[in-house]
Amino acid sequence: MKIDAKKIIQDQLVDSTGLNRYCKIMQRVKSVDVSKDIIFQSQYNGFFKVRRNYEWRRIFYELLESLKTQPANFTTIITTLFEKTGSIEAVYSSKMLTTLNPNKPILDNFILQRLGMQLIGKNKYEQLQNSIALYDEIEKWYDEYLCTEDAKECIDVFDRILPEFKWLSNIKKVEFFLNRHN
Repeated sequence: MKIDAKKIIQDQLVDSTGLNRYCKIMQRVKSVDVSKDIIFQSQYNGFFKVRRNYEWRRIFYELLESLKTQPANFTTIITTLFEKTGSIEAVYSSKMLTTLNPNKPILDNFILQRLGMQLIGKNKYEQLQNSIALYDEIEKWYDEYLCTEDAKECIDVFDRILPEFKWLSNIKKVEFFLNRHN
């Protein structure tokens, strides 16, 4: 009997990070009507931790489906969700955008904490504007960071350890490290 230690560690890493679940979502999103596909929605809700009521999720998945055929950006998504739900949904807006375009970053609490950024605003309109500005800052941070030697090293390590996931965008690879950095 031979133990393939490298394969075991790779499989454990893939399982613990949810990379396989992410890949399933990214493969399915283009081939199904996400506004009607309960299996897709269940996978998406589980992976991206969508904890909203049925009506909110209906609006979310209808918007996601409608944006599959047209260019989408963070401002359009967050503004549309705000108009239809009354909630400022910066995190879920960024998750929708990155599902449509994996070269776009996620804005979540882990990323904000790592980058020393914060969502602020005294009312919903200030929060909406701040969310849009903050997302722009995150995109600028990635534009600058991806040119650094540190980013190149992180991406190289990721590709060496998980070669079957080389196809992931460099932003997703860096997010992998940002979400696990202590």
